[in-house]
Formats: sequence, C-alpha cells, structure tokens
Amino acid sequence: MMDDEFYPPPECPVFEPNEEEFADPLGYINKIRPIAEKAGICKIRPPPHWQPPFAIDVENFRFTPRVQRINELGIHTRIRLQFIESVAKFWDLQGQGFKLPHVGGKALDLYGLHECVRKLGGFQDVCKNKLWNSVCNKLCLPKNFGTVLRQHYERILYPFDIMKSGVLLEALESNENLESLASDVETKYNE
Repeated sequence: MMDDEFYPPPECPVFEPNEEEFADPLGYINKIRPIAEKAGICKIRPPPHWQPPFAIDVENFRFTPRVQRINELGIHTRIRLQFIESVAKFWDLQGQGFKLPHVGGKALDLYGLHECVRKLGGFQDVCKNKLWNSVCNKLCLPKNFGTVLRQHYERILYPFDIMKSGVLLEALESNENLESLASDVETKYNE
C-alpha cells in the first residue's frame, strides 16, 4: 500500500570552513565528500575574504569573437529577411540566381522598396505618376537613383508581384490586354 503523506527531505548540509581548512578547496571537498554524498547535495560557504584563484592562462587563451547584430533580432528585421528569402526562392525556382542589388554603395532594401511602391499604388501607378523620386526620398536615397530603383523593381520585384497575384507570365508575355492584366495584378496584390 502506498503512503500519500508528504515527508520533507532532510535539510541540505551547509559547511562553513575557516581559512585554514579552505586553503586547498579541492582537498576540503574530498574531506566532506562522505557526508555530502549521503545527502546528495551540500552547500559550502567559503570564508568571507576568500577569492578563487585566477585560472586562465593569459598567454595561451584565445577565442574568436562572433559578430552578433542585435538590430537583426527584431520582428521587422525577420519580416524583411523572410521577404528577401521568398524573392530569392522565387528566382531560384525560375532557374536564375538571385543577387541582392547595390545602390549608392549599399545593399538595396528590397522589402522597403516593395512596401514603398505598394503604398504608392503599385508599380504601374508609380511609373505612370512618375513617383520614383518620392520612392527615393522614402528610402533615404538621392533623387538621381529613381531610374535605378525602377529598373531593379521591374527586373526583380515586378515578376515576383505577378507571381504572388496569380496572373500567368505567359499571358503577360503575349502582350494581349497588357494594360488590363497589369491593373489586375495591382488590384489583386494591393488587396
């Protein structure tokens, strides 16, 4: 028959050695081992002024520091990285390699570009209303990069937008009803 009553375990033995006893800490631990093993655990309070010896060989100790970009831990950064990964995967599935373009000596923020164009009405509206300078302002780039941004968007992101909207590329390439298909893409993608 099982006893359901709780019996508290025995108290953990606490050892408080003086400075003479603790001059050799490992020797002291060996000395108290039989008592500590019976309890399964023990606590040792070293003497008040005891300091552990410095045990690192400074001459031979080496480590490789890792670069940890704390700014990339936030949710917005993860969303950006997932977007770039999905664009890269899209181009890999097309059989073309994907390389992140550089503008003004820095990697182009494709997610920021995509979001900015989307908020301005989509690629067709930005082109029709000549808003590429506005896109440059929002991405903190000089206005003379408007044409470069348009080319990168048209080459990299616009086919991705078409794929996301579900419109077939063959229909676009046949140039039949190009304007209506482009507006369908914008409408579906901005929903």
